[in-house]
Amino acid sequence: MPASTKTAERQAPPQARSLIGLRSEDRELALRLAERPDLLVVESDPLSGASILLAHATKDADRSTVLVDARVSGSALDLAMVIATAAIVRLAPQAASWWDGAGTFDVEGLRLSRTLSDRGIDLDELRVGSGGGIEQLRHALELVAELSEGDGLLAIDHLDDLLERLSVRNARAVLGVLRAEHQRAGSLQQLLVGRVDGRLATALRDPEHPLYRAGDALQLRRPRPQRFIDDMAATRRQWKDATLALVGAAAELAAGAPAYVWRTVDAARAGDNRDALTGWRRLRESSEPSTAQQFRLLGSVHRAGPTVVCAIANGIGPYELPLNPKSVNDALTRMRARGQVYSPGKQRWAISDPLLAAWARENAPAWVHRRAQR
Repeated sequence: MPASTKTAERQAPPQARSLIGLRSEDRELALRLAERPDLLVVESDPLSGASILLAHATKDADRSTVLVDARVSGSALDLAMVIATAAIVRLAPQAASWWDGAGTFDVEGLRLSRTLSDRGIDLDELRVGSGGGIEQLRHALELVAELSEGDGLLAIDHLDDLLERLSVRNARAVLGVLRAEHQRAGSLQQLLVGRVDGRLATALRDPEHPLYRAGDALQLRRPRPQRFIDDMAATRRQWKDATLALVGAAAELAAGAPAYVWRTVDAARAGDNRDALTGWRRLRESSEPSTAQQFRLLGSVHRAGPTVVCAIANGIGPYELPLNPKSVNDALTRMRARGQVYSPGKQRWAISDPLLAAWARENAPAWVHRRAQR
């Protein structure tokens, strides 16, 4: 293939592709962080590209940054260890072998231990995960502040995933520690990412919560498919007309979810028939086992979950179903808390994962299809 026909994505910098559809949000987040807020809470729709923006923003930050993913944490102690480990790897890599237990003596590890010991922090306890979770979370935050010399940024992605696993009391305690830490002199700045109207964002607006008005808020909604075309048109010299058409069609099929848009484009280009529908079909086929399993698990969230998802996928309002309205409401509330459904607008519901939506649309019970045709 001649060099002149190389794909536009290969000609452009890697981040140019990942930020398509998200350019205005990327600028907004950069501006907010440039103001150096003590605490910034980001509310995002599921699969909105918030993680892409977060990775880009923290990579280009003009200060020491630690980025962690709260999805791997099941408790405050888990989160503390994740933060501490990320801080060591990012800000004190020379102590990483000691921290992982691969080395018995390390000058940097000894220095850190002595410095934090003066503050009543046992770094060995934090390293192996012993002690109370809330106390160790406080110690992990102080560790980041110490390593960043008072000019650090801690970014916690998917924080609502952890908060939803905890009891209301324990979730409140975690957020209370984060609030108390950002008020301490010499503390680090925090960027916390959760879901729209999730526990994190709700706490920021709740007068009875320790996090009430503790910082600024920024809302990131999933981009509309047209945004991908608009962002590409703004830098048209990097993209060919055929690429614009392919990405635009992929964005429609993937309901604007950035990660799925580019997976669809890549799947389309993997064969001879390079159109978005073919790419989407290939992506669905390769993901079908995991998508079907994802659908099965809806029943463990709420018994009405699978039916409600099938209705939404087929354009039926969930409250139009022949089900008890309270049961429908409970199913929506639980699935929303887990990021399985979201509300793109007032009194509107959508399935977060476009692959799951497509699977549910095709595999819904016959009576759901009949209702959808009315």
